[in-house]
Amino acid sequence: MEKEIKSFQENIRRSFIVYSITPVIAITMVAMVMFIATWFINVRKTTIEENRQVTGQIQTVMENYCDIIDEAGNLIDGKNAFKIKNELYSLIYEKTCEYDDIGDLIIMTNTLDVVFSSKDTSYRFLTDREFINWGVLKAAKTNLGEIQTVLINDKLCLVKGVGDEGLLKYYVAYVVPKEVLQQYVTSDENMVCVTDQVGWYYVLNNRSIVDSLGQIKTELEDNNGVTSIDGHRYYNICSQLENGLKIYTVADIEKSLRLIEILIGILAILFIIIIFASYKNAGRSSVEYTRDVKKIENAFEAVQQGDFDVSLNIDSSKELQTIGKDFNEMLEGLKTQIAQNQELAENAAFSQVKQLESQFNPHFLYNTLDNIRFMAKIDAKAADKMIVSLSGLLRYSIGGTNEEVTVAEDLQNLQYYLNILQIRFNKRFAYSIHVSEDIYDCLIPKLVVQPLLENAIKYGFGTKEKLTVKISGYQIQDKIVFACVDDGVGIEPDLLEEIKAQLESNQNISSHLGLYNIHRRIHLMYKGDYGLDITSEKNIGTTVRITIPKHKQDI
Repeated sequence: MEKEIKSFQENIRRSFIVYSITPVIAITMVAMVMFIATWFINVRKTTIEENRQVTGQIQTVMENYCDIIDEAGNLIDGKNAFKIKNELYSLIYEKTCEYDDIGDLIIMTNTLDVVFSSKDTSYRFLTDREFINWGVLKAAKTNLGEIQTVLINDKLCLVKGVGDEGLLKYYVAYVVPKEVLQQYVTSDENMVCVTDQVGWYYVLNNRSIVDSLGQIKTELEDNNGVTSIDGHRYYNICSQLENGLKIYTVADIEKSLRLIEILIGILAILFIIIIFASYKNAGRSSVEYTRDVKKIENAFEAVQQGDFDVSLNIDSSKELQTIGKDFNEMLEGLKTQIAQNQELAENAAFSQVKQLESQFNPHFLYNTLDNIRFMAKIDAKAADKMIVSLSGLLRYSIGGTNEEVTVAEDLQNLQYYLNILQIRFNKRFAYSIHVSEDIYDCLIPKLVVQPLLENAIKYGFGTKEKLTVKISGYQIQDKIVFACVDDGVGIEPDLLEEIKAQLESNQNISSHLGLYNIHRRIHLMYKGDYGLDITSEKNIGTTVRITIPKHKQDI
């Protein structure tokens, strides 16, 4: 598909928008994307950094408590708990002296008898036998020798089962003080929450990230990245300690995102207004700056339509003024040249028509005289009739100087020619003439129908015994058509294509002089979609039509 070419005015308008407005929009969009990306990277970085810091601090605290449990288990293994109390207290103070609350270290036998408690506090989930098979005690028995973290009754408990050869002897438990962990989750910027493995929180600084039961909200659980809770957006980082605790650091980004969305909306509205205004202004500017270009375009279109009286008066710019001046000078020269060429063309056409007629008349005369010579020997009366008919033909052919005659005049001359053919071929030749009477007074080129008959006789018989020719003339809209139809031997397809191609040439190099002369005369005389066309089928016949404009003699 051919590419559509835009107008100069449209190209200027598009260029203004593409090279001025589009870069501004593109730069602003890139800047906005960079701003959002920078903000997001900063939120992510600060949230990860705070999570890492809180995780490290709590990990250190939990490791201290785990060390207390391990060393206490080693001290009591094989010894009397009452004899090592001082060592246990020393161990606790050494590890927890920096904390406001030392917590509570509890050592029990496998029968749940408390042999040591740093605060003499009783915890039902440790001492009541109903808890022997679940919670803290079950975790210690099931994972003998390993420290387990259990959150129960709002208490964070580290517990380890101490035994020998798979047999449990003691429970060593440490209830971690909430106040110690709370001091590390007091961020002013983000929400921080410490939970157990299943999501129950122990300490936090904002309850909006846990549900009514005390668990971290499902949307945040084990999730990293942007999270939406009830349409409110957060950036969440979750990390897990070695003992199973999880640290959630959550940044509330809803307000920032709302501001960004509002800013994007405002920018979008501004850009729409700018684009609309720029498009309107570009349209007006392009019309203003291309007004003279439009004048030049209109002037060339007028010349293309045949109007040579246009002129260009341009004073908007030096370059276009020069174009206008050169156009006017060119047009004046063109009009002079056209007038000269028209005169030369008319003279040349007249000369060519005369030349074609001179070629036609001797050719026909030669054929007719040759026929009379033979007929004089056979039938004197027929020869006499042929001579009378030939005399009429010659008078018609050489008499007068008119290039055009009426249809009636040419048909009368055609009858002379048919008389000669009828005498010559007798019963071997038959003809019919059907010409509409409403075109009798129309003008046609002199001697234009007769060569059609001559061509049919010359090439139609071939090896056939009889030839029938039908001559018809009629009007189609503003044209007159004459057709000569014969039922002769027809023309070979290759030869027919050669004849058709020759008719379109400006010079005849074939032997079909009669048809070419007719076509060339009509083309020179009428300058339009007129002339001769030929169709033929082998062994069926040939049809030759000539088309000329319908016109009558001026009165």
